[in-house]
Amino acid sequence: MSKTKKLRIILGALGLALVMSQASHAQALNSTTSTVALNAILAESLTVSASPATVNFTLAPTGTVNGSAPVAITTTWALGKARTSMKVFAYFSSAAALTDGAGDNIPTSSVLGSVNAGAFAAFTGGTGPYGVNSIQVFSQTVGAAGTFNATHNDSVALQINTTGLALPAATYTGTLNVQAQAL
Repeated sequence: MSKTKKLRIILGALGLALVMSQASHAQALNSTTSTVALNAILAESLTVSASPATVNFTLAPTGTVNGSAPVAITTTWALGKARTSMKVFAYFSSAAALTDGAGDNIPTSSVLGSVNAGAFAAFTGGTGPYGVNSIQVFSQTVGAAGTFNATHNDSVALQINTTGLALPAATYTGTLNVQAQAL
């Protein structure tokens, strides 16, 4: 083998060793940083749902009868920090809770509600935002941890007392409203 060939082999081996040595000791190469802004919005909401859609009564000429099922009320809220309270009301829009459409009415004073198995009370004592033909179903102070975003369930059993009404035989219909308000 010629000296030139040997020199080339030795120089090639040294070059390869040098390249491999540099690669094993090379510093990490990092790119520039790219950022992504994140925005998350939890909008204020206040919803109430009531079921069943219809409560039936088989009226007696005089006396108190129970409704066919209690009204199950679910209230769900996500409130801002400016809120301090949240209340749920069941109410009638007028003093006549039910009517036969011919001038014969069952007044709100004869419709009774029992909230969460409590005492029955007429729909006449409400001082809520929806008038005096209401009862308060639920009240929640807002401001502490766990009060800004929650769900609550209530039950309202209904009765109609026909004592002293002297109603004619007819079909009487009406609408019970359920609504929540956050302040």
